[in-house]
Amino acid sequence: TTLSPNLGVVDTANGGFVIADIPGLIEGASEGVGLGHEFLRHIERTRVLVHIVDAASTEGRDPVDDIHKINKELEAYNPDIAARPQLIAANKIDCIFDDGEENPIDRLKAEFEPKGIKVYPISAVTGQGLKELLYGIKELLDSVPAERIVFEQEFFPEDELFTENLPFTVERHPEDPDIFVVEGPKIEKMLGYTNLDSEKGFAFFQRFLKEGGILKELEKAGIEEGNTVRMYGFDFDYYK
Repeated sequence: TTLSPNLGVVDTANGGFVIADIPGLIEGASEGVGLGHEFLRHIERTRVLVHIVDAASTEGRDPVDDIHKINKELEAYNPDIAARPQLIAANKIDCIFDDGEENPIDRLKAEFEPKGIKVYPISAVTGQGLKELLYGIKELLDSVPAERIVFEQEFFPEDELFTENLPFTVERHPEDPDIFVVEGPKIEKMLGYTNLDSEKGFAFFQRFLKEGGILKELEKAGIEEGNTVRMYGFDFDYYK
């Protein structure tokens, strides 16, 4: 149901990293079916791929088949992407019951772990297995050279932004009170030269919101978790 990529910073005891929640691919994505090419371009920026599949097959889908189909699309689009380290988050284990049939987690492990793709059973509902999954992602990232992905050169004139008063306004959208519109000349300028898809750019953006006083003003205006912050064509979900 994700319609556009969402970035978030994950902090664990063994270090942090930026994770991108990317919409699921469908067959034909490599040929541009749906928004295939747009989403595949975001995947190009990643160093490690995490497949999240419905291990319980609650909608009748075969998780093993789904992973094979996605990797086929990645291979067709860019073989380098398909060759990057992967792991599997086998979701919905809270819906798996012992009915005498083959356990789907065992089936996933038998299919992919011999290929070097580790399977992590998780439940997004209960949180079971998430800690192990995040640790596994960090360990895999640590094994991949950081220079593998090269972003365009970025410029962050931090002194200009953080040493002067930052003029901006925060207003509720006239037609939707759950949308908070933030405007200001330096905000527009910052969004114009910051690559929010990169770790450095995203971290800078978070610092900009905090140290510029924007987050504080949003809270004064009554923003709640799940509300939307809109800035010059960019929409962000607010979570404290």
